[in-house]
Amino acid sequence: MPEPHISVLMPVFNTAKYLQQALDSISGQTYDNFELVVIDDGSADGSDQILKSHAQKDSRMRLVLRENQGLIATRNELLCGARAELVAWMDSDDISLPQRLALQSAAFAEDPTLVCLGSTAQCIDPDGHFLNIERYSLMHQEILLDQEKGGAMRFPTTMMRRDAAAQVGAFREPFKIGEDFDLLLRLSEVGKMANLPETLYLYRQHVASVCAALGPHWAIYRDHILALARERRRDGKDKLQNGGELVIVAPQNFDRRRFESATYCHWARSALINENFPLAWKYSIAGIRAWSKSRAAWRTVARVFVTAATAAFTRRRPRRS
Repeated sequence: MPEPHISVLMPVFNTAKYLQQALDSISGQTYDNFELVVIDDGSADGSDQILKSHAQKDSRMRLVLRENQGLIATRNELLCGARAELVAWMDSDDISLPQRLALQSAAFAEDPTLVCLGSTAQCIDPDGHFLNIERYSLMHQEILLDQEKGGAMRFPTTMMRRDAAAQVGAFREPFKIGEDFDLLLRLSEVGKMANLPETLYLYRQHVASVCAALGPHWAIYRDHILALARERRRDGKDKLQNGGELVIVAPQNFDRRRFESATYCHWARSALINENFPLAWKYSIAGIRAWSKSRAAWRTVARVFVTAATAAFTRRRPRRS
């Protein structure tokens, strides 16, 4: 079997509802010199059967089924098993648009100093409706500045050089959140980072994952990861690279309701921008149900009502001749 030019790496854990869409989006790429490497990390929802069926239809897929070992171990196993020079990450509940691999691989061919490349991402809700668009800085220096704020790239949109990811140590414990951000920071220290302006990825939002990001956990992990980056700039290596340990204490009890409410309100505002008024109304009401004391949720409901009513009045108002 000839060596592929790209290895698409997909960790899977209990995403049966969306998995076939994700797989089809890779099989349907306009660029076809790739392998799809998938590890099912002990799913219990029937994901394994979907994967087996797809592997029979697409010979470019290599599938590993095993017991649960966690995301970091799964990502590292995928990286070690990749045969191609370039690796593209893919979440098992998202969708890669057809031109993704073609445009990203072309960018790497043009620039040998490039080590990691992301793209614009269209966020979608659990049912696939469009929400906000995530646009990121395109050039290396601007990306470095954005990383200091905990951003700069949406990880599953990225393609990277396999050897560079291995060189910097791949994914590390103890990051239960932000293990991808930690890797991206270390990659930015050995080569050029960039983002394409084209929207090449549909990134699915879920309340549970978004609340984890909005909650206090993400801020704590982010600050530890940025502190390690400052250690590397100052000393050449951080404590983990020197064999030390990092203990991260995240709060166990916080009011999840307010973060759920904030997530629904964000989705409502995004739907409003897209003039999807029924969806905006649905999520603004969900924001109040999640936390009825939220002033922001009530303001969002009022904003949706006024905007929708104004749009309806404008459409019905007769034009003057």
